[in-house]
Amino acid sequence: MHILYLHYIIDIKNPNMKKEQIGKRLREVRINARLTQREMATLVNLATGSIGAMENGLYTPNFDVLRVIHNRLGVSYDYIIDGLESPDNTAKLIEENTRLKDELDRMKKIVDKLVK
Repeated sequence: MHILYLHYIIDIKNPNMKKEQIGKRLREVRINARLTQREMATLVNLATGSIGAMENGLYTPNFDVLRVIHNRLGVSYDYIIDGLESPDNTAKLIEENTRLKDELDRMKKIVDKLVK
């Protein structure tokens, strides 16, 4: 999807409502992936405040941000932009991301105990 087309879709067709809806879906995706705003910001290479601004509908993510979310979290562009259901594998990818995050947290606790 070309970035100019993406901005056309978002900004021309009822821009305020679209930005708010996209923000709500981005927040939902982030929470379902069990990521903080800071972790999401790191994932997509943005400032933490930018994630909050997008989630609050102040502005929309650019194509690069959408691409990272799609590739790393398995969420379809259609879902983020239009709210269309994600492919079936999205739930599996989110579940796997959650499992890996839990495993990482467990390993950090083990390392912390070993260091003490």
